[in-house]
Amino acid sequence: MRRAGDVLGLAVIDVTSGKKLGQVDDLLFDREGRLHGLSLSRTSWFEKKIYLPLDHILSIGEDCVTIEGPLPDKLPLPKEEWFRYSRGEQQMLGRPVITTNGKQLGILEEVYFDEKQGNIVGYELSDGFMNDVMDGRQLICQPDQFLFGQDAFVVQSPVDPEPM
Repeated sequence: MRRAGDVLGLAVIDVTSGKKLGQVDDLLFDREGRLHGLSLSRTSWFEKKIYLPLDHILSIGEDCVTIEGPLPDKLPLPKEEWFRYSRGEQQMLGRPVITTNGKQLGILEEVYFDEKQGNIVGYELSDGFMNDVMDGRQLICQPDQFLFGQDAFVVQSPVDPEPM
């Protein structure tokens, strides 16, 4: 299990040449919580960001992301409806998480995912700085129903977040 925030900034290395191809700028998830790929910033200021699909990734390691072989000349584009972990209009971080009963559980602060399967397995929520200091953050293990909404994430009631 990996924290999405720990993957940001990791170098992406081609293991066949040892060449650094860029670094992870963001992670892209669909509405079902599946990781589809990574957004990479290249080493040059003038090169635009590229999307690296999950099937091109050999491993998401502790210190770097590895791929086997150079990147193809023509990579697919990410889908607009996918959610970006940390940036953009469809950003996951900072969105409120509410229950179907209308209770706000907190603000999404971190996502935990299985790097081998590519599925989200948990969500870390903040209920404000003072509550985080006094009580710690809350963890919601992957609920059966977690709606990635336009302005908020919605979970089925009842959900009892676990203190961290």
